[in-house]
Amino acid sequence: MSLLIDQKKYEKAVELQENHPEAVESMISKKGDVNALKEFQQTFPSPNGAFDLAYHEQRWEDMMRQSGVEMTDKRYEMKAYGYLKLDKLKEAKEEAAHIQNQGLNQKIATYEKTKKEIEETKKQVEEEKKKDPKDEKKLQSLTEQQKKQEELLKNL
Repeated sequence: MSLLIDQKKYEKAVELQENHPEAVESMISKKGDVNALKEFQQTFPSPNGAFDLAYHEQRWEDMMRQSGVEMTDKRYEMKAYGYLKLDKLKEAKEEAAHIQNQGLNQKIATYEKTKKEIEETKKQVEEEKKKDPKDEKKLQSLTEQQKKQEELLKNL
């Protein structure tokens, strides 16, 4: 099966799976080969394939719009991560609640903490801008801190 997928003989792989393309798509997705997933999706389109492909291509909105997706633990994790990328913390937590994944829960907690830190830093920047005279070094330091926090959030 794996050999057929590596050789891009998708029709034979699907045949071997008794005409269940979902099983083949799942194997391709697990390998993380985006190009193979695209090729397979063109021949055997499915909601699962569209969801997985959107995730790998970081098309978060497209991923969320997919209906009829067979949710697995991995897809719940992918969806929660997508919601974080869309800045939808509540929805990310709801998806994470479907599975027990310590790494994902940690990522969500870090995201939430960092968002709060960014808000605090923004408040400090605004307060410093209102002061007369302004402490330019402090203002620059706070601005740099905010940029680092936002970068951390982006790279989560």
